[in-house]
Amino acid sequence: MSSPTDPRACRDLWRRVLLTVVLDLKSVDRFARKAAERWIGDWPSPDFREVCELAGFHPERAHAALSTLLPSSARERAAAIRALRHGTGEMRDAA
Repeated sequence: MSSPTDPRACRDLWRRVLLTVVLDLKSVDRFARKAAERWIGDWPSPDFREVCELAGFHPERAHAALSTLLPSSARERAAAIRALRHGTGEMRDAA
């Protein structure tokens, strides 16, 4: 027996997963940040693709947008963390 599922609620759930990844990328929590960076990776993994599709996003476009949030170097990452700790950091728009 199957139960009816609200498609909008399901899509919103997967969008929340992607939002959590964005928040983790900007987190001062090193472990959360590293996990988010690995999950995004250099190319869209099968898991990444599935989450994007369930969220209603095109995987390649979402990957390109989220990749812009990845730090390009350890120095840039350290500067971003210092800015966040001192309340001067701003989040860039992923869209």
